[in-house]
Amino acid sequence: MLTEVPVTTATRVSDVVEFCKEAGESECHLAEVWNGHERPLPQELLLLDLLNAWGARRTEVRYYLRHRPLWPPGRTTTPPPVATR
Repeated sequence: MLTEVPVTTATRVSDVVEFCKEAGESECHLAEVWNGHERPLPQELLLLDLLNAWGARRTEVRYYLRHRPLWPPGRTTTPPPVATR
């Protein structure tokens, strides 16, 4: 299913996840896919800043709501920081 989400300068990844997930669903995250590589996005990341960082290549990037936990149950480490472009 495709969902268009309005993005402003204050829109965070967590806002997009909340907008797109089903009622009562809790284990979701937003993933960025580019050139065969996928990475989960930090919940507090400002989405417009990320889109602008891609510049002209922005049309090559896709974002997907993943309906599964970011980490397997029992994992205690946190994800690596997101590199800036």
